Amino acid sequence: MTTTLLALSLLLAASDAPPADLPVCPSAEEKPDVVPLMARTERVLEGRSSIAVMTMSMKTPQYERAIKMKLWSKGRDFALVRVLEGGPRETGMMTLKREKQLWNYLPQAGRVMKLPSGMMGDSWMGSDFTNDDLVRGSSIATDFTSRVDKTFEHEGRKAWFVTLTPKPEAKTVWGKVEMVLDRETCVPLEQRFYDEENVLARRMTYSDIKKIGWRTFPMKLTIFPSEKGRQTTMTYESVELDLDVPDDTFSLRRLQQGKD
Repeated sequence: MTTTLLALSLLLAASDAPPADLPVCPSAEEKPDVVPLMARTERVLEGRSSIAVMTMSMKTPQYERAIKMKLWSKGRDFALVRVLEGGPRETGMMTLKREKQLWNYLPQAGRVMKLPSGMMGDSWMGSDFTNDDLVRGSSIATDFTSRVDKTFEHEGRKAWFVTLTPKPEAKTVWGKVEMVLDRETCVPLEQRFYDEENVLARRMTYSDIKKIGWRTFPMKLTIFPSEKGRQTTMTYESVELDLDVPDDTFSLRRLQQGKD
């Protein structure tokens, strides 16, 4: 789908005025207060709820494939992903997050499988995105201690270089995350994820950034893992934010019935 079609299909339930309690983007500051900065960044990207349709394209040295999926979320505790189009074993598969618990619905078997919390860092559908990425398990605003290390130019944009270190109680697979944050919009441009041995595990870029309502929103996310020749791109076809999503969307009963 072209950029123009993406723009036409984008639906954002948001006015031109940001919420009154949204922290201001401190674009003129060399060393901004990092706590409200991370809170703003997370709220801009996620909203209080969302419904989105996305295409995930996977490329490896052996094959290329793509799946289309729909995501519902409410806050950080509830999320549901359903595969709309994919291979025979993938179409209809769903992943549900309720607070700290995670389940998969397997349509071919007609059953639900609960995933242990230790699988949040595992690959989702064989892609370079993890279960944690898809259901937004960890929070940059509350699960990490952050600091702004420097201001610099990144691909023609003024940016902050932010280092995020997980708090002791945080449930995350990463030992450290580095973020390049656009100073004009407070939107991430790039993230680098390090394992517990401080080895770079993957890099994520944010692109096709659009101004919709009061938000500046990246329509494309691409992950480049340390393994050469692999990458996974997530492209939003449509996204609605800050709307009413019924609570029973995230019920285990509906998941067991194979319903979204």
